[in-house]
Amino acid sequence: MQALYKSWFVDFEPFNGEKPANWINEDIYSIANIIYGAPFASKLFNTDGIGKPIIRIRDLKEQEFVTFTTEEHPKGHLIHPGDIVVGMDGEFRPYIWGNEEAWLNQRVCIFENKRPKGKAFVLYTIKPLLNVIEQTQVATTVIHIGKKDYDSFEIQLPDDNTLNRFDEITTPMIEQIVNNRLENKRLSNLRDVLLPKLMSGEVDVSNIDL
Repeated sequence: MQALYKSWFVDFEPFNGEKPANWINEDIYSIANIIYGAPFASKLFNTDGIGKPIIRIRDLKEQEFVTFTTEEHPKGHLIHPGDIVVGMDGEFRPYIWGNEEAWLNQRVCIFENKRPKGKAFVLYTIKPLLNVIEQTQVATTVIHIGKKDYDSFEIQLPDDNTLNRFDEITTPMIEQIVNNRLENKRLSNLRDVLLPKLMSGEVDVSNIDL
């Protein structure tokens, strides 16, 4: 997907190496809504699996459920499989969410594609923009990104026909990535449940014919 994006929207290879004249400059909100996490109370967090999982920046890379909360925040938003999630402190990397639904904590946001099948275009459009902010910020502690930075994001918006063609090619790829990650999570959970029982002899598989 990234190679295809670069070919079409950076190198303009299908267009004889030149940006088509009907592409226009727009802001990030022309292709995505940005949804911010809510300030859930940390005193209600637990690691015992009570309540619903809540995703913090540290959970994005491995996409594991570590922390849970019983709080139902009035401004809470649930992350769903396939969402594009970005941490707003330390490093600004977009991740395709590949686990079950969970609460979105503060300082984590979702770039929600406005085009029904436009997820890949959003993902690879924001990736270099986020990287520029990360590389140019100077801080003595942790670097941060916020709405003001997002407001300044300028993009090249291709014509609808080009976007439709790109969406048709990349949507099945995104779906496959998400499905594979969900299946991996399910298999990992099944392994974690069965392995102790196998090791203890609680489950006997000696008579299974493979």
